Amino acid sequence: MNVLFIGDIVSSAGREVVKLMIPKIKSEYKVDFVIANAENSAGGFGITKKVYKELIEAGIDLFTMGNHTWDNKEVLEIINNENIIRPINFFPFMPGKGIYFNDILAVVNIQGRTFLDTPISPIISIKELINNGFFDKYKVIIMDFHGETTAEKMSIAYYLDGKITAFIGTHTHVQTNDYRILPNGTFYITDVGMCGAYNSIIGFKVEKIMEKLDTGLYNKFEPEKSKPYIFCAVLLFMDDKTYKIYDFKIFNEIIK
Repeated sequence: MNVLFIGDIVSSAGREVVKLMIPKIKSEYKVDFVIANAENSAGGFGITKKVYKELIEAGIDLFTMGNHTWDNKEVLEIINNENIIRPINFFPFMPGKGIYFNDILAVVNIQGRTFLDTPISPIISIKELINNGFFDKYKVIIMDFHGETTAEKMSIAYYLDGKITAFIGTHTHVQTNDYRILPNGTFYITDVGMCGAYNSIIGFKVEKIMEKLDTGLYNKFEPEKSKPYIFCAVLLFMDDKTYKIYDFKIFNEIIK
């Protein structure tokens, strides 16, 4: 079983590069399932119904979210769909769910608490899953941990090493060079990176962010849409009998 996990899709530039790259990767490798973080996919903030349908047509099977989940009100019309999940450690009365699963694969979306307004500590939600026997039920478990800091992500990853198949960090939009297999077999990367405009600051116009930096005044960030694009993802190769990861491929491609 081979799973492609695509980093944060930022605005129209991210959508365009995803539509370019997914068919190429599928034609070169046997890809069974495609996951993508889509919390920035509509104008850099949230997701809309139109963007959701566009990305399904691009070949994405499952969408994960994060701190921008609720930025666009249209998300309320799709958040309960089977193929979209939001962080499990939001308030339990919020719409949506934090886990996707089928007979073999489970995907957990969880959000870090450091520097983020996250209602419930991730460790509380993780301990609940442990107590409910969740980590014993599925052959493949992939976690999208949407968080700010390396230390928090790495701490959680070591806590879950051997319990999950892969721990993939999202949110910071910059791919980290620390991908590895942890001692008990879990794949780890602090941040898989983003899909969007390469000449940008985390997918947004440089001048807008620099203006805020220079003046200290509020300035709404605007997504950068121009080429070149960057495509960041990881492809996990798993043995069809043991479902253990035997190899992986990191994508950090600049598309002109």
